[in-house]
Order: sequence, then structure tokens, then C-alpha cells
Amino acid sequence: MAGSSNQITLSENEKKALKLIIEAGEEGLLQQDLWKMLGIDSRDGSRIALRLAKKKLIYRELVTIKGRKTYRLTALVDKIPEEEEEKKEEKSETKYVRRPPRPVRLNVKVSMKLVSTVPCATCPNLQRCAKGQFYDPTKCKKLNQWLQRLAVKLQQKKSAKQESRAVEATA
Repeated sequence: MAGSSNQITLSENEKKALKLIIEAGEEGLLQQDLWKMLGIDSRDGSRIALRLAKKKLIYRELVTIKGRKTYRLTALVDKIPEEEEEKKEEKSETKYVRRPPRPVRLNVKVSMKLVSTVPCATCPNLQRCAKGQFYDPTKCKKLNQWLQRLAVKLQQKKSAKQESRAVEATA
């Protein structure tokens, strides 16, 4: 982006894409639908979405639709930012309000048995623990060891499940 730091330059396809995403409202638009609507291939559609997300004009949320991964694109602005020449002609400054991204809904089952094993639950420094502080969870040996053990257990369960499916398939 050349010129002032507030200038946002968009290509014609980026403008068209952003307009479609804004019109989709809070529900957003699936990335696979966007490139079909624009009449471009998936690679170009993905690149346009990435550029708009990098410019903080849209939010990309990974979703699975009918077993396929795609992105739900949600606008973070209400209007398409105009280029510098158009701004000079109007001689009025438009302030853009960035909308926060939609909250992510997680469908995760958490067992109390698992939660009770987290070392933080019995840590005497829990109230003083925060990222960047003396007691930092990213540097906690007990928490890292617990996470490593949990990852190993989950990997073992996954492997066992795959093996049992393979055995069932051959039987």
C-alpha cells in the first residue's frame, strides 16, 4: 500500500468480493460460493479472501460443510473503502466502523475428570499466573508436561481407533 498509512487499495475483484460479503450480512458467505459468484477459480478466490482478511476488511472462519473444509467470510466493515482519488473528489472523510468477528461456536465435550487433572486447578500461584508475568502458563513445566501426556494419550486413542477400523474393514 503506497501513500498514506490509512489508504486501502482494492482491485476490482476485491471490491466485488467485499461487496458480496457485506451484502451477505452477519451470516457471511462461504468462500467456495464467493469464487463461484465472481466467476473465478478457487485459487484466485482464496487469494482474494486472504488479501481482504490481511487488510482486516473480512474475517475468515474455518468451517466444515458436507464433509469439506471451507471458510465462512464475514465483513468487518459496513462499506467498501474508497481509494484516495475518490476521497479527494468527495472531500469528506468517511470513518469506517470495524465490526467484531462473529463469536466462534465450539462443539467440544469436556469431562470434569479431565478438568480436574489440569495442574492449574491445584497450583498455589493460579491468581498470579498470566502471560508475560513471572508465573507464565506458556513457560509452566507442569502444564507443558500435562499437555504432552494428554497429546500422547489422544494420539494413542486415535491410532487404536484407526487400527480397529482397519481390522473391521478386512473382516
